[in-house]
Order: sequence, then C-alpha cells, then structure tokens
Amino acid sequence: QDRVAGQAGPSMMCINPETHIQALVTEGDFKGLTVYCEAFELDMRHTEVAMNVSLGIYKVHMLAHMLMNELELARFVWKRLPEQLRGDPELRALWEIGKQMWLHEPAAVQAALVAHAWSSALIETLVKTLQRRSLEGAFRHFGSAYSTIMPETLSAKLGVSVTTVHELALAHGWVLEMTSGAYKPVPTEMPLGDTSQKDTMQQLTDFVAHLEREVR
Repeated sequence: QDRVAGQAGPSMMCINPETHIQALVTEGDFKGLTVYCEAFELDMRHTEVAMNVSLGIYKVHMLAHMLMNELELARFVWKRLPEQLRGDPELRALWEIGKQMWLHEPAAVQAALVAHAWSSALIETLVKTLQRRSLEGAFRHFGSAYSTIMPETLSAKLGVSVTTVHELALAHGWVLEMTSGAYKPVPTEMPLGDTSQKDTMQQLTDFVAHLEREVR
C-alpha cells in the first residue's frame, strides 16, 4: 500500500508505541511525533491497544501539535476523541492549556501548565518543553509590541514572577532604564520563512473559531 511521503511506515508501527514515542521525545523530534500519532490513529491502532495506552498516545498527540504551534490540529484531536476518554482529568487539563493558547492568553497558559500533577515523566517532559517554548514566544511577542515596559507589567502579562522577567530580559539583552525602572526591549529579527502557509491557516482557523464560539 502506498503512503504519503513522511507518513509512518509499517516497520515504524510494529515497534512498541511507547518505546517509539519515547525515542522521538528524547530526540526532540516533535514533527515526527505528530506524524507517528497521526499514522497510529489513521491505521486504527487505537483499537488494538489497551485503553490506558490509547489514552496516553492521545495525550502525546495533542501535546505534539501544541509544541508545533498547530493549535487547530490539537483542537481537532480533542474534538474527535472517543467520548469515554474525554472525562480523563489529565486529558482535560491538557486541553485547558490548548484553549488558553488558542485564546492568546499567556498568563493563563502558564497557569494551566502548572495546574496539574502530570502522571508520567513523558507527559511532564513534554509539558515542561511547552512551558519553556510558550514563555519564550510570549516574551518575544511583548518585546516587539512595547518600546518600554515595567517588569511588574510584563510579569502580570506573562504569568511569571518578576524574578523570571529579569532573567529573561538579561538573557535577551534588554536594557533596564535606571531612572524609570522600565525595560527597553531589544528588537529581534523574525526568521525567514515564518510567514508560512501554516501561519495563514492558523489565522483563518482562529477567525472561524471566533465566529463559531466553539472553544469549550
């Protein structure tokens, strides 16, 4: 049977799913993680494993899309989940992160990331990576939006301590104005290729979601 380029092949699917997922996470291959989870679902593998294994793979699937900033795809995973899995507290806690990312609420994202005691080292690793990436992205966003900003203001917007704000500002070379106590962000250049089809799709999906009011 022919497969689309980049899709997980039969040899990949024969490996114990938890072993393969762990290997991809260790390598930091989150794109590969989404490909594997998608193929696992399309090949109906969820019907061949125990419910707890299926549940774990759905959690990884959703997190992998969040890590790739593919929020519309993470949302679709949530919407097509089997009804008997949706009540799982950890799965609901993960989708709460996704909802806040969708709504562009950085402080609420950070709160959701630390609101649950994650059940496994694997999920915790993915959540911590998402926490680091989302905080970095939000920090850069506010750095581009403001010419000067008080540490306390940025702390509230990011949902982290003022100490963390100082650490981030130092790492990014922001200038602290001694008279006002405000930071002057240093402009960062956006990498070439950032305006991708995926970004356009994200904007379109955000707009449709706004109209539908379906984020729940």
